Amino acid sequence: MKLSLTFNFSLPNNPQKSQKKIQLLNMRKVIFAIFLTTILVAGGFHARAQEAARVEIVQVNADSFPTITALLDVYDAEGRFVSAIGAANITVLEDGQSIPLTELNEQEIGAQIVVAINPSPPMDTRDSLGISRYDRVVEKLRLWAENRPLEPQDKLSLVSTAGPLLVNATPSEWRNSLVSYQPDARAAIPSLQSLSFALDLIEGEQDTPLGMKHSILFITSHLPDQATVTELENLTERALLLNTRVNVWLIDTDAYFAHFSANSLKSLALQTGGKYSAFSGIEVLPDPENYFTHLRHLYTLSYESRLTSGGSHRIAVQVKFGELDLLSPDQSFGLDIQLPNPFILAPPAQIVRQAPEEDPYNTEILLPAEQEIEFLVEFPDGHQRPIKRATLFVDEEIVAEITSPPFEKFYWDLDKYISSGEHSLQIEVEDSLGLTRMSLGVPLTITIIQPPSGALAFFGRNGSLLTLGVITVSGLFLVAILLVGGRRSLQTFSEKRKAKAASHDPVTQPIPATKLDEGKKKGRVPMPFSGWARGQKQIKAVAYLTRLNGQGNSGVGTPIPLTGEEMIFGSDPVKVAFVLDDPSISPKHAVLVRDEEGHFRLSDQNSIAGTWVNFEKLDTQGKILAHGDIIHIGILRYKFDLAKPPVSRSPKIQIEEAS
Repeated sequence: MKLSLTFNFSLPNNPQKSQKKIQLLNMRKVIFAIFLTTILVAGGFHARAQEAARVEIVQVNADSFPTITALLDVYDAEGRFVSAIGAANITVLEDGQSIPLTELNEQEIGAQIVVAINPSPPMDTRDSLGISRYDRVVEKLRLWAENRPLEPQDKLSLVSTAGPLLVNATPSEWRNSLVSYQPDARAAIPSLQSLSFALDLIEGEQDTPLGMKHSILFITSHLPDQATVTELENLTERALLLNTRVNVWLIDTDAYFAHFSANSLKSLALQTGGKYSAFSGIEVLPDPENYFTHLRHLYTLSYESRLTSGGSHRIAVQVKFGELDLLSPDQSFGLDIQLPNPFILAPPAQIVRQAPEEDPYNTEILLPAEQEIEFLVEFPDGHQRPIKRATLFVDEEIVAEITSPPFEKFYWDLDKYISSGEHSLQIEVEDSLGLTRMSLGVPLTITIIQPPSGALAFFGRNGSLLTLGVITVSGLFLVAILLVGGRRSLQTFSEKRKAKAASHDPVTQPIPATKLDEGKKKGRVPMPFSGWARGQKQIKAVAYLTRLNGQGNSGVGTPIPLTGEEMIFGSDPVKVAFVLDDPSISPKHAVLVRDEEGHFRLSDQNSIAGTWVNFEKLDTQGKILAHGDIIHIGILRYKFDLAKPPVSRSPKIQIEEAS
């Protein structure tokens, strides 16, 4: 507020009337000066900023999105921090949408306080006890510093017209520096240099803790001229930009309490939210702690955001507490939000389902019955957030779903897959924001190995029952033989007794008869079961593949007999006759054919790892093998051996005589 007074005087020609009018005008000037002074110094020469209650968002932090935190200040109409507010009293407006808080904490932090001293002759004026006004000021500040607790830790600085005397010190260090500083106030020329240094110090601070507030106590006498007042207006604008409160102590005679510079200093305090006090030596200096205590409090709030798109957003805070009903200005912040990215970890390329190993002829059960599918979800925007749902699709059909943690793996039921085929796996996830994304399709082959069928399968499936039946029938047959043989033995024994008894009876003695056909040979009785067919003779292999170890020695596993006309080697049990279990083996790797002349020709089938004979790579045309050849199928090493190897002839040395 600026007050401008203009006086226009017109003196009449009559000297007596002119003299009376001059006296009257002088009296009016005195009365006006008294009236203006009364207005300015009313209330003990103290002025305080009359401001409305307000709430301010200090800073927004979205690094932990979807949880967003912010620092909050709440002040009443007297500029005092409002404590004891609960989370239920605050509502966040995120892009205009009301969201309740999840947490609210009131913190006590330190403040950055700078005392700027502008020495001048009025400060050196002493009272009847010989104590200067400056000494009174130093004593008040010393007592304040000595009573400051260690926590929260303030950053205290002391500045003079020559520059900073102490920066970011503890209360004890700051007190010692203040006491040791003895300016020559009587010879000093007042200026605003110390206030400018104080603002420079606050503006250049780099290590200020988050939420720490700034305040300046400017100790000065009246300013010398209007140019200094104009400079003060520029410094006021700087303080407002730095959100720094400037408190003013005017140390001077009471005649300068109504000076034009006093009004400018008071305006500085009012505009920045600080307090103003005038001291001539007889007033009581205010307690500095009243200036700074409300700067050491701060609220930290957090809430769960409902944003689903990136870009620039804004939030405001509404506070309803007691008689307060406040709404903060909007605070803007930027945010990057991207869809979650699911993908399958180490997906299998092939799943082979077949009968259980212990029951290979079982046509009802195929194993495995389920397959684990592990997956992972990434967040490209760097904001980890909870997953609500994960769904597994096979050929665009849902086969499994997870709706509660842990979201790590699916258990895929394979019972309905009873025929071989190609399939595609995909995963879809939904995060806590409702954002969904589906992974790229991953191809997978399911191979079904059907159990054997026919008579052999029948005997295989019912082998135990058939064995039991055969044992039972054999036992019954044996019992029957024993029973028949026992009866015959008993009959023969009875007949022998009768014959012996008859041999002692002369009446019953037989008459010797003529021997008939003594020379005739008795015929042989055919043995039972002599007509049964004997087992077929086992086919003998004409050649073998013998597995070699890393040192080239044999004895690794059983040699592979080569009995057929065409033998296919590979890893796919459906396509090949000889399954080789090694990652280097292709599904259909190599073919060994025996021609009409009995030669074995080995050829590669466009495999990845290749087929080699004596370290020479084969193509699809192949090569005829010889006894002792070294064969590599992938990384597996074999030796080709004929059952009847050719006879090696020893070399003959012929010595010719010199002629």
